[in-house]
Amino acid sequence: MPRRARRLTPPPRCCSIPRPMTRAQPRAQRPPSPPGAHAPPGGDPWEARAVPAALILLAILALQGVLFIGEASQTSDEGAHLAAGYSYLVTGDFRLNPEHPPLIKQIAALPLLPLRLSFPWGPLWDTSEEWNIGRIFVHENRRPNDTILLLGRLPILGLSILLGWAMFHWGRRLFGARGALLGLSLYVLDPNVVAHSSLVTTDLGVTLFIFLAVYALWRWSEAPAPRRLLAVGVMTGGAFASKFTSFWLLPILGLLGAVLIAARSPLPQRPWTGRSPLLSGGGRTARRIVALILAALLASAVAAAVVVICYGGGGLPAYAQGLARGLAHSGSGHMAYLMGEYSETGWWYYFLFAYLVKTPIGILLIVAASIAALLLGSRRGFKDEMFLWLPVLTLIAITSLWKVNIGLRHLLPVYPFLYLSAGRLASLRPGGAGRRSLARAAPAIIAVGAAWSLFEAASIAPHYLAYFNQLVGGPKNGHLYLLDSNLDWGQASKALRRYMTAENLPVIYCSFSGNSDPWYYGVRYQYTPGSGNLTNPKTRLARVPDGLPREILAVSPMILHSVHFSDRDLYAWLKGRQPIATPGYAYLVYDITNDTDAHAYISVICLNFGLADLADFEARRTLRRDPKNALARAVLQKLREQEDKRASPDPAPRP
Repeated sequence: MPRRARRLTPPPRCCSIPRPMTRAQPRAQRPPSPPGAHAPPGGDPWEARAVPAALILLAILALQGVLFIGEASQTSDEGAHLAAGYSYLVTGDFRLNPEHPPLIKQIAALPLLPLRLSFPWGPLWDTSEEWNIGRIFVHENRRPNDTILLLGRLPILGLSILLGWAMFHWGRRLFGARGALLGLSLYVLDPNVVAHSSLVTTDLGVTLFIFLAVYALWRWSEAPAPRRLLAVGVMTGGAFASKFTSFWLLPILGLLGAVLIAARSPLPQRPWTGRSPLLSGGGRTARRIVALILAALLASAVAAAVVVICYGGGGLPAYAQGLARGLAHSGSGHMAYLMGEYSETGWWYYFLFAYLVKTPIGILLIVAASIAALLLGSRRGFKDEMFLWLPVLTLIAITSLWKVNIGLRHLLPVYPFLYLSAGRLASLRPGGAGRRSLARAAPAIIAVGAAWSLFEAASIAPHYLAYFNQLVGGPKNGHLYLLDSNLDWGQASKALRRYMTAENLPVIYCSFSGNSDPWYYGVRYQYTPGSGNLTNPKTRLARVPDGLPREILAVSPMILHSVHFSDRDLYAWLKGRQPIATPGYAYLVYDITNDTDAHAYISVICLNFGLADLADFEARRTLRRDPKNALARAVLQKLREQEDKRASPDPAPRP
């Protein structure tokens, strides 16, 4: 007979075998937060459309960037950056422009290599004269300056598109498709983002790598793996190889490490291997801190290797030299302008004010509503919110203490975190009374804010760099509040040329700031002293002849407000006059036809700058129209005295 199966019964509870308790739990990959975590019941129909919609938004960013690239003449620093990057690639010598690390300049110059451009070696190279090298390299080469700038700027625009794509991916994990697309929309429609995404400068590059370093750390905290820790190191190294303000990333990463300890995130005991057990939140804090330190050391080693590679393995002395310059610049400050005031040490509220007046009001409305939602309790977990807000708050605190107040662009690393966090407004769910009201109003706020921002982006195109919102009366009034790279960076030469063509002006007077000479863009002008100009425009023989129907003076706002002159009143005689045009919002145009006082003032300014030929020319022009003009007579008298002093022999030295 077959044996009957014995019925197995569980042992009594008192006899159950206890499981061993260990602090190091086996690795259990914790999946990242699923997309649409805040989606309403029944799913979000936007999830299926998310990627096409994100690509459309990024295409809008690319279109705006190309429009700005086509419009913007070379800004002050671009020539030096492009020439330096090109020299790094072809020689491995990092003597030019050491005040900025090489990576972004190398990326920008890479498309220029197939053009086999000429380079001004010789005395300029021997003396590391980066500004004249940059001028010659961009404007006196085998290819047109527009071609060289286009190929150098497109890689920066590509980095910005990559940053937008990373924002979308992280936003989708945090706030679902709607939130991700809202955050990306704010990024795409911000004129400041568009402008600095399209210039050969280091600001967008360091913004990208700071964001990717934080994002990579968040991914590692969600599912620790060596490849994700490697990504943290690579992105941190990319930041350090892009700009010296990347040192601001150190306190951010340190604070986020403390967040991982406080949030009891699982940490691998041996972060260099994928088979390491995780130290759970219930383990000893000391062991988890040691594990985090080990991870930080590994990421730091990778970051250092990235910097060494970017310097070709042997350029680290240039890194140390540039870092010393950067620290000296930060310590001494930089002459800056804010609402009619001047300071070398800056103002604690400079960047906050700049963001307030240079951001479309529609974007400000959405950001403010999203902060209100956060305060009313629409939050993700502690760790997620800290990863969004600690970078914002840390960067605001640092820049509030920083003495270099020359442009909102230095606050650019805040933008992706701030706009990513604003995506929560699209995923609001009813809560308390205040949150319920905000949730009902959110669709209208988003619609109004997005439409307003879209209108602003279309209205300012293609002059994105000069954007100011209605709080200060728009871009025409911008120079009354902020200058430097917020408005006047040399980008408006083409707009000035178009104005001259439309007004049938063969030659004008022009005073500009920086190293971007309008002459290279078809602006024919008689030089009027500006600031930071290279030698070539000062020695040019172009003159405004007598007998022209109209005599026009174009002055850049930096010159009008005499930011870099010791005499703040050098051009004060223009401030009471109304400009007749503002080409590109970065030039103020005045009609000085038959205005003897204006010509006399120009002769005085030329005399003060040691431009004897121009001073004599303008003084005589003034006297032909007004023989009794005292200023013109004084200029000629001073010139005669200088000539007599040069002609007379030096007195014999006393024994």
